[in-house]
Amino acid sequence: MRTLLVILGFLVAAPVFAGGQVDLATIQRTAASWLDQQLSQYQGQSSYVFGKLDSRLRLDACNAMDVKAAPGYRLAGNSMLRVTCVDGAMWAINLPVKISVQATYYVAAKPLAAGHELVDGDLAPQQGDLGQLPGSVILDPSSALGRTLSAAVAAGAAVRAEMLRAPIIIQQGQKVRVLIRVGDIEVSNDGYAMNNASEGQNVRVRVGTSTIVQGIARPDGSVQVTE
Repeated sequence: MRTLLVILGFLVAAPVFAGGQVDLATIQRTAASWLDQQLSQYQGQSSYVFGKLDSRLRLDACNAMDVKAAPGYRLAGNSMLRVTCVDGAMWAINLPVKISVQATYYVAAKPLAAGHELVDGDLAPQQGDLGQLPGSVILDPSSALGRTLSAAVAAGAAVRAEMLRAPIIIQQGQKVRVLIRVGDIEVSNDGYAMNNASEGQNVRVRVGTSTIVQGIARPDGSVQVTE
């Protein structure tokens, strides 16, 4: 059940402008509708409280508004929404909002060492307010399993995205298959990797005695080169 907390004093004080102007309460209702939709992705309870807008604002009438998180903000904790008129006038304002989102995030189920590859049983679900947590906490365990920890994590500590790196699928000196695409034609050859690489990373490959090519590591351990 979603709890919508709105500052009643703001609703009472927000003036309604006649003569081709938009009232501030309409802006707030539009933002609330958008925010409800965005927060519906979370299974836990969420609530928010809008901050006050300056009642002296005079904004021309608007037929349609676009709402999004203001640059540099996330939809948790003390945040800011950017409301822009996209039909009927040219204005944009920032609407402050404090958001509480109770959601499931994942912590280390036991002490985990740096360099450990995460497997089933390493992570445990935890409930908490995302506004009180780093924005990079893991919400989907499938995005972490199979990845390697760059730092040790204590039991019960949140696992964060910046702690994880994709597994190395190509080792320096490894023999690899090189796929070279020129237009609609693809040819393949064997070579030797000159650096380690995870999926999607750049890897340099020596083909023959002196030819060096650079491509992208593919999930199967081959290297894709596009000419």
